[in-house]
Amino acid sequence: MAELEVVKSTKKIIETAKDKEKSFWHKIKEMALEIAVIIFAVSLSIAFHSWSEARHEQHQVRVFLKGVRIDLKKDMIEMKGNIEAYKNQRNAFRYLATIPKGHLADNDSIQHFAPYFYNFTGYGGNTGRYEGFKSSGKLGFIENDDLQNSILDLYEEKIPRLTISTDFYKTQKLKFADYITDNTVDYPAGNITKVMASNPVKNRSQIYLSSVNQIISNYENCTAQMEEIVKEIDTELPRKK
Repeated sequence: MAELEVVKSTKKIIETAKDKEKSFWHKIKEMALEIAVIIFAVSLSIAFHSWSEARHEQHQVRVFLKGVRIDLKKDMIEMKGNIEAYKNQRNAFRYLATIPKGHLADNDSIQHFAPYFYNFTGYGGNTGRYEGFKSSGKLGFIENDDLQNSILDLYEEKIPRLTISTDFYKTQKLKFADYITDNTVDYPAGNITKVMASNPVKNRSQIYLSSVNQIISNYENCTAQMEEIVKEIDTELPRKK
């Protein structure tokens, strides 16, 4: 419609300019009126386009936030399970670190804690949706600055910090497993209880305890941030009853 008005007014301006029967000032008034119509039509068209574009952007934001809410709820379940796994690992290494000097490790305790000495727990991460939205340059579409900053802080600060700490811990646990394997003979009836009570193992266990405590703290920081983001999204996009 705006384009038609521009075309019509342009034709009228040309016709008025060529009309020899109208006075100069009459032509000026008519042409000024048509120019005003053109300006109004163009302005209206631009405003409508901007409104339509903004509406489309906010639709994309709503779709993104609904998806992130689903991702975070899944992640929180995974992370809370991981926290429990790390607490078990902490108990295992605390046991090794506190074996009295000159004593052997208790065989039943070794068997009980064995799964936690060698396995590894890491955050899988449902970050694909965030990375896609970020790479397309759409994060700036989120008009709620607090929510935008919370999402950025989670995915750009807290999760990478967690990943770094778990990767380091994984590398150290692989070294731990290699040490046990290299120094154990005639397993399981051999010297495993002596190796597990040795000073190198006790020293490593103290280091691992510090790493595990840091990892648990990083997990808890992530889940707290996730819970806060989910609350903010719920406020931003209340569910229909």
